[in-house]
Amino acid sequence: MNQGEYSTNRQRESGMTLLEIILALAILGGSVAIIGELARSSFQDARKARDMIQAELLAESILAKVRLGIIAMEPTFDTPISTYVDQSDIIMDTHAISDGNASEVLWYYSLEIADVDDNLVEIAVTVRQNIADEHRAAVCRLVRWLAYEPPPETESETQ
Repeated sequence: MNQGEYSTNRQRESGMTLLEIILALAILGGSVAIIGELARSSFQDARKARDMIQAELLAESILAKVRLGIIAMEPTFDTPISTYVDQSDIIMDTHAISDGNASEVLWYYSLEIADVDDNLVEIAVTVRQNIADEHRAAVCRLVRWLAYEPPPETESETQ
């Protein structure tokens, strides 16, 4: 064996074959595809969690307004939630905003009232997101029981 043959064999052993390169690229491509799918899935889950938290906060807000008398304690269905925009605060806005103008309503609420007994009322608030895909829409239903004092009867009502 002469010196030229030894160096040629050595170069072949130290290099990668085409099959090894294709296999490495296939593994890299599969890994990138899996990581991309995981990132997309986690983004969707984060968006869903954000919408559910916002729905719960809106439902709690509606219940507080009912308890304070800001919203009348009467049944309602698919009432748009009004916007509240304050430049100094974080915008907890319930409408899509473009150039400061409210456009499409993004959230609706429904209010159900049921008398449990003479002085106890069950209030159920359902807040739902107004999006085309009903399966993806965030929905939150909160139920509270409140002590309720009916307004006193006047003399004209008793006669």
